Amino acid sequence: MPEYEENETAILVVDDEESLRHTFQIFLKRQGYSPVIMAATFEEAVTALTSHTFDLIISDIVLEGASGIDLLKRTRELGLDCPVVMVTGYPNVETAAEAVRLGAFDYIPKPVEKETLLRTARLALQQRKLEQEKKRAELEREQYRSSLETIFRSVTDAILTADRDFNILRMNPAARILFLELRPQLVEGANLISSCGNDEFCPLKDDAEKVLRTGIEITEHRIECTTPDKRQKVLSICISPLEDGRGGFQGIVIVVRDMTSKIPLQSGRRSTFHRIIGASDAMQTVYTMIENVGRVDTTVLVTGESGTGKELVTEALHLESHRKNRPLIKVDCTAIPENLLESELFGHKKGSFTGADQDRMGRILQADGGTLFLDEIGDISPMMQLRLLRFLQEKTFYPVGRDTPIQVDVRVIGATNVDLKKKVQEGGFREDLYFRLRVIDIILPPLRERQNDVILLTNHFIQKFSSRIGKTVSGISDQARELLSSYPWPGNIRELEHVIERACVLCYGSTISTEHLPLEVTTYRPEQTPFGHSIITQPPYLETAPANTYTVPLEHMPIVDRILAALSKAGGNKAKAARLLGMDRSTLYRKVRELNIDLNVLKL
Repeated sequence: MPEYEENETAILVVDDEESLRHTFQIFLKRQGYSPVIMAATFEEAVTALTSHTFDLIISDIVLEGASGIDLLKRTRELGLDCPVVMVTGYPNVETAAEAVRLGAFDYIPKPVEKETLLRTARLALQQRKLEQEKKRAELEREQYRSSLETIFRSVTDAILTADRDFNILRMNPAARILFLELRPQLVEGANLISSCGNDEFCPLKDDAEKVLRTGIEITEHRIECTTPDKRQKVLSICISPLEDGRGGFQGIVIVVRDMTSKIPLQSGRRSTFHRIIGASDAMQTVYTMIENVGRVDTTVLVTGESGTGKELVTEALHLESHRKNRPLIKVDCTAIPENLLESELFGHKKGSFTGADQDRMGRILQADGGTLFLDEIGDISPMMQLRLLRFLQEKTFYPVGRDTPIQVDVRVIGATNVDLKKKVQEGGFREDLYFRLRVIDIILPPLRERQNDVILLTNHFIQKFSSRIGKTVSGISDQARELLSSYPWPGNIRELEHVIERACVLCYGSTISTEHLPLEVTTYRPEQTPFGHSIITQPPYLETAPANTYTVPLEHMPIVDRILAALSKAGGNKAKAARLLGMDRSTLYRKVRELNIDLNVLKL
């Protein structure tokens, strides 16, 4: 059955009077509706309905050999949901009632005035559009629910939700298996508080009450418990409020991970996943999330500080999806000037603007059938936010200078190192685009929260760079290892990579030692408070610190101070400062402009 372009509106006019058919056709075409198909008989109309898709049917109620009521019945038998407007020269209550009962949109008496015809057609088409949008929204919601259900069922952690009265609403299969062994009374429909009692599970009850009372999530609480056969288990519990969308809480979400088997079975943990390296608990969670989300064809937002590996996560998501044999197109939204980003993404038609000397295929079209990665998406302009929102909603777009849309099948993965939720609250990012992007989000932990991975990454980078530059470096001294492990890595993995590359270049033996490490690593010393906690102090960032002091991690400074401190430390070299900050040089230039940083204050 032929389909029309999105901006076309197909109308069928059915009337046995040729002059009236042509008059209706002229009126409707002048209003911009096209195509307008005509039929003189019931049989011609049925033939048209079975070979075309129409947005509106306008039919005389009296036809040769049949009636408009018969045609209305046939449209419903064929399962067509387009509105039908009846026209007659003999209006009466019974006929009108019959037409409405069968689902006619409206009823127009003859002689038909032009304005009456056009107004009725406009209202009918508006209603059809609203109904189509409602169906599309319902379909998207159903797909979203289905995606969440798939994730809910497939994750290996136990997940359960409870309402404000602590009645358990849902449990995933992993939760049913875990609590069948530990507390058989914890089932869907049971009360969490009464089922926990005052035994080892009392902390779970207390945490649940605290989260619902304060609205503040508890990220991890490890408790010990005993199984009926007297085996000891260690459970990691995370509890978050379940928001109701109106600023309140309708319950809680509890995630429980059995840590018992993971303590003695460190060798069974994954230390790599595609090109990602890490064996910490945080990275095991990321790996599981990628596996579960990768196969679900929906939009993903990857968040994390600069240098945490957002691009590698995107590659892993692509390779875990059914699109893995199709293109993965990467776009750094901050590396492309604002006036060129639209053309770069959506393409352009020859002659659409000065310098457009040929047609250009945009990145979106290049990614058709595959994945589009939009890095630093939090920094795009309001205009690009609107265009991207429309593309995500419709899966169609208009190249610059072109009037007809292009439809593509693309999965979008966005990444950002900024707090998009905060940016939405401040008015710097569209809320509707934020929720479109964050259908599922993957949060990458900073390297300071996965210290056990530092040496694993260090060994990887030693092997990588020693081979590349022709060195025989094979390891690192214990003292250098301790310094690397205790440093908080404000630039995350990217900073560690640069440090090891530098060390490999400077090292002429087989072992990297402390002398090959940069000053900020070797002089970093967290002080101890009287209570035994580490604190961080810092000399003024524009002054030269004494030899026996250390440099404070840049992430503990305000953003302006961080940039000035890095530039001061780099002697004004912006490329080196960008490496210290763990960001691209283009990002550093943009931040200096946005924050109106006066570089003249530097004492270089």
